[in-house]
Amino acid sequence: MNKNITGFLLTIFLMWSHSSWTQNAEKVSINYCVDPTWAPYESIENNQHIGISKQYLDIFQKKSSLSFNLIISTDWNQALEFTKEGKCQLLPMLNQSSERDEFLVFSDVYFRAPNALYGHYDQTMVGNLSSITTQSVAVVFDYRMHHYLKKTFPMMNIIAVKNENEGLKKVENQEIDYFVGSYYASNKIIQDLSLSKLRIVGIAELEDNLRIGINKQSEYLLPYLNKAIAELTEQDHQKVFSYFKAMSFIKTTDHTITIGLAIFFSGVIIVLLIGYSRSIRYSKTLASKNKLLKELHAKLDEKNTQLSELAIKDPLTQLYNRVHLAEMINQQIKLKNRYNTRSCLVMIDIDDFKKINDKLGHKIGDDILIKLSSVLTKCARNSDIVARWGGEEFVLLCPETEIDEAIQLAKRFQVALGTIKNDSFPHVTCSIGIAELHSKDSADDWFISADNAMYQAKNQGKNSISTLEGDNKNNQTFEEPLNE
Repeated sequence: MNKNITGFLLTIFLMWSHSSWTQNAEKVSINYCVDPTWAPYESIENNQHIGISKQYLDIFQKKSSLSFNLIISTDWNQALEFTKEGKCQLLPMLNQSSERDEFLVFSDVYFRAPNALYGHYDQTMVGNLSSITTQSVAVVFDYRMHHYLKKTFPMMNIIAVKNENEGLKKVENQEIDYFVGSYYASNKIIQDLSLSKLRIVGIAELEDNLRIGINKQSEYLLPYLNKAIAELTEQDHQKVFSYFKAMSFIKTTDHTITIGLAIFFSGVIIVLLIGYSRSIRYSKTLASKNKLLKELHAKLDEKNTQLSELAIKDPLTQLYNRVHLAEMINQQIKLKNRYNTRSCLVMIDIDDFKKINDKLGHKIGDDILIKLSSVLTKCARNSDIVARWGGEEFVLLCPETEIDEAIQLAKRFQVALGTIKNDSFPHVTCSIGIAELHSKDSADDWFISADNAMYQAKNQGKNSISTLEGDNKNNQTFEEPLNE
């Protein structure tokens, strides 16, 4: 009976061994490198690859005939050099850029993440990168964000740092005004290092669209990897996300049991007492750290709730900014193309605003902008989008609106503006241009039509409403006195 059981188990083992050998024989081994200090996305600890990219590589390995072999690198620049030289065939998680296109081909995007601006609590909120003037901004050297800042904001005071840790610590110590970097990576560092004086002060327009970068000698791997990416399921992403959430908790290892077993026969009572004492101390320390983390999370959550507002609002007038307006314009164009809806764009420009600023100063100018924004918001309907385009220009986007309705809305605004009685600043008028969205109009076409109509109002004496209608763009001008 025992012989039969032994034979049966041996047969099962041989079948499993053969199956495992066959499966491994079909695998194509690929050497890869990672950024060793970019947690939680990827890092190297004890010569092991850990992080989000490791979780995805494990999934890709199951979904393909590829097997991944880690090549250790000391830093991100060495990982790039190894890939250029062919020592590594791919980098599992990075952004595409023109510099990297020279030696890499890129897979489809499989993970997206925001970038954020971090500052000391004493620093003011800035909203976005374009709001920064003379302040210093730290960014990790040779990251895509570094190249983006140098190209997009050539006059910005950019300070290149070795890694996120260095940049965030310098901001905490007020050596540098701001740090811009990955939202997830920076928040993890803030938690790990208990950098309690930092907060999110804005968002970066550039989003991380993370892909696999393959050196051009191994371009044949691209179809296999794209196929594995295409087969990612919601459950796969959820599994990685669950791993990411688990990384947020502090983990401690209690070695008391191991020590007790090792010296059990020589001093079990002493070991248990020491273990109990240490356990109490560790519990207090862990509770203290977790309390600090919770407080830090609460502060971060409080500040992060401001991000969505900062991303789409003008800081002075609290109207929508041009970024959000552009999204809403594109939405109306899609609705027009699909359902033939009607909508109008109203361009508003304060007459002689430069003279007001030069004569009375920018403080009075800002007060006028704020008051005008309030009047415009009250005149607009619930469905309208009120935005500040820039300077003294405002835009009113009117969905489901015909040209005659938009004209009446503009007249209502003129009348309301004329009723303002304030001794602190002068009487203000506006020139208004209106354009209806036509079939096949692009966002630029529509905006230019409204802008041209506004300049038509300027040329006809200001304090008026003008519209360019029809395919032949005939001009019609409407005037309404401000004081009725």
